[in-house]
Amino acid sequence: MGERRGSPWTDMVEAAFYLCAYEFAIKTVNSPWCRLFDEVDAQVMEYALDLKQFWKRAYGYEINSKSSCILFHDMFSRLDKALNEHNSGQKVTEAVTIQIGHAETLLPLLALLGFFKDSEPLTSINYASQTQRSFRTSRMLPYAANFILVLYDCGGGDIRLQPLVNEQPVAFPGVTDRQESMPLYGDVRRHYEELLKGCDFETVCELFKNPAEV
Repeated sequence: MGERRGSPWTDMVEAAFYLCAYEFAIKTVNSPWCRLFDEVDAQVMEYALDLKQFWKRAYGYEINSKSSCILFHDMFSRLDKALNEHNSGQKVTEAVTIQIGHAETLLPLLALLGFFKDSEPLTSINYASQTQRSFRTSRMLPYAANFILVLYDCGGGDIRLQPLVNEQPVAFPGVTDRQESMPLYGDVRRHYEELLKGCDFETVCELFKNPAEV
């Protein structure tokens, strides 16, 4: 489905907002472009950009996150391999795995895992009720955004997995009632059991899909 474009005026406003944001982020200067916007304008523009990413690469449609299924399986296969080697007394052959990608790679993966999912989907008519939303791409995907998984052996077979987004601990959604940031690895695998069985791409890639129920 092609990307929907706005009027020339809305495109110009978006371009001016990007110029303001980029110059501030890269040069740490208050760009003249920023003078075109007050705080409320900036919040509206932020929501507009979040709205775009929500429907294009995150929770808007199921196929968005399922595009990361192969990456998801690779991630858990590496964790399983390291754990099996550790439990068998072998030297872990891949103590650290680093994979480089783009925000367009990371966002669908975060959505597949259920991070930053609000109770209501972002739409063009519920801006006022979304001021406290978790889904904020400016915080989720800053420059050098990263997602880290760390396995811990706490002794006695107590193997735990800690997720971090941009070096900040987060909790796997729905894994525990207490929302621990370091749940048992077995609990995490059970939570994602259906995904770990494999992704049905024939079903996911149907041409006509209804917006995901959030």
